[in-house]
This record gives sequence, structure tokens and C-alpha cells, in this order.
Amino acid sequence: MKEKGKLLGAWALVAAMGMPISANAALQTLSSLFVFGDSLSDGGNSGLITGGAYPPPPYYNNQYSNGPVAVEYLWQSYNGNVPFAPSLAGGTNYAVGGATSGVLGLAPPPTPEFGNAWQLQQFKQTAPTFDPATSLFVIWLFPNDVFRADANGVLPGTAWGVPGGPLPEAGGLTNPANASALIANGVQNISYAVSELANAGAQHFLVPNMPDLGKTPDRLGTPDEAGLSVLSQTFNFYLAQAMSQLDATLTSAEIVQFDTFATFASVQQDPGAYGIRNTTQQCILNPSACAADNYQWLFWDGVHPTTYAHEILGAEFRAAVPEPESIFLVAIGLLGIVVTGRQRRKQRT
Repeated sequence: MKEKGKLLGAWALVAAMGMPISANAALQTLSSLFVFGDSLSDGGNSGLITGGAYPPPPYYNNQYSNGPVAVEYLWQSYNGNVPFAPSLAGGTNYAVGGATSGVLGLAPPPTPEFGNAWQLQQFKQTAPTFDPATSLFVIWLFPNDVFRADANGVLPGTAWGVPGGPLPEAGGLTNPANASALIANGVQNISYAVSELANAGAQHFLVPNMPDLGKTPDRLGTPDEAGLSVLSQTFNFYLAQAMSQLDATLTSAEIVQFDTFATFASVQQDPGAYGIRNTTQQCILNPSACAADNYQWLFWDGVHPTTYAHEILGAEFRAAVPEPESIFLVAIGLLGIVVTGRQRRKQRT
């Protein structure tokens, strides 16, 4: 997701955050990771699209943080330093900053048509080979649907390429009819993506829900905070229903849902348990204070997490889809992050 629009350890800890801890999705190795998403997952596609211009320093490597993002940490937890490249560099991370669940992206930067529809089309056109038993498909979208609707009064279109139109009624997202239409469109788009990828042979899915957009530094304490929190929760409710129905229907596939909303809420309620030293300010606007805290803040900018927070998310993603024999070891590894708040490497530029 991008900053746009005015609206804006251990077993007990894992369970408390609402994370899935079942070992149903038994990935003993991860040979391939396919990611469809926005700036929370962008591994460099935005930079490749813009000729290296966006996002500029001090953002890391044309990504929307000060270091790697959660899906990259997830990949590293299985494969160490084996490269995990963005799709435009020949890899399987299709995420693009600003992507919506449909056709549209955000502009600026100039990524207006690099939404979920483009990402799915790229996957189909490149037709990568993969072992379904050891491949994971991550689909993490929707915040930019909200930002685009708020900024321009439009729906983002569909995941199968139909352009969006205006919101059905006047009043923007404060009108319940418009918010409902936006949510229904987003849930339908994510459901379509799962179904299409399952038809292509995908068996293992990880579908994180949306964080609380009202609790980001960009909107915390503003008149938009409460409305964005309700919208986030409502979307997550209907997404969970849809994914549960798909999980029951797609007998050859398994969908693990990850509760991003609850995870961020847990961090914000007890940041010290995670080694987080600031949950309300933007690191990028307070570089000296953030550096003094070893970059162990929750947010890098108005809406994007720091790489320290992304590493926590990546460990929790891994815990959500563990192999049966190592779930306890994963929990111990998460405990190491949470309890010690170990020293992060300094910001890379």
C-alpha cells in the first residue's frame, strides 16, 4: 500500500495474536514462492517500472521500507540467501507498489495499471513451472482499493481485467453503500485470484487480511481513524468468510488465512514484547530518533512498516504454514525475535 488519500513467540503469543498455528499446509520445503500484492510485498518491481526512480532513497532498493519486506523474510527462512527476485527481473514476486485488487494502481508513481489483474496476467503469460507440493502462493491486497476510492471516487476494477467505474453513490467512503461496494469488489477479486491460481495447479495459499488503516501514523488521531478501522474490520470479516468457503470448495487446495489486523493490534498494545520502541511515529520523518532506537520502530513512513516489523511478520507468516515436525522450532525462533528484540542491522540505503 502507498500513502495516498485523506482517509487514511512462543505458542501463547502466536495464539494470542490470532495467527493460524495449525500444520495443515505441510510445506517441508519451499521451492517456489509466488506473491501477488502491493507495496507491503513489492520486491523491486516499482523501481524496475520507473527506471529506478521510485521509491527514492532513503527507501531501500526501490522498496517501501528501509530493508526487506515480510515475504522476503519468509523466503529466507526456508532458503537462506537464495535470491527471491521481482517478476520483472525474472522472479516470482509479482507485487507492485500501489496495486489494487483489480486493474488499477496508484499514481504517482507511474504504476496506474499494475494492479492484481496485471499481476495475474503476467503469471499466466510467463507460465512458470512449479512443484505444487512445495510452492506457496501469497495474495495480500486491498489497502490501495481504499486509497484510490478515496482519492478519485472510483472502484479499482476486477481481477479479470474489467476497468472500474465511479463509486455507486455520492458521499465517498463515508457513504455505507460505497464502502460496501468497494469491499464486495475487493473480496471478489481476491477470491478470483485464488480460484485462478488453483486452476493453474496451486495447492498452498497464504492470504493475509488487511491491517488497521486507522492506526497508521498517517491517520492515527484524525477524523478518519474510526471510519478506516471499521472499514478494515468489515473487509476482513467478509474476506474470512469468502476464503473459508473457497477452502471448503477447492478440495485440491488449502488456504491459510493470516490475521494481519490482530498482529498489528498486538504489537501496538504491547510493543515491548516485540522489541518495538515506537508505534505511532514515522521513522522516515524522525531519522535521528529512529536510528537511536536501532530502527526498531513499527512504521517506516505513514503507512508502511519498517523492515524490523517486516521481519516479525515474515517469521509469523512462516509459523502460519509450518511443516509438522518443525512448528515448535518456528515458535522458538519467533520467541527469539519477540523476547530479545535483537539488534537490527543499520538502515541500508
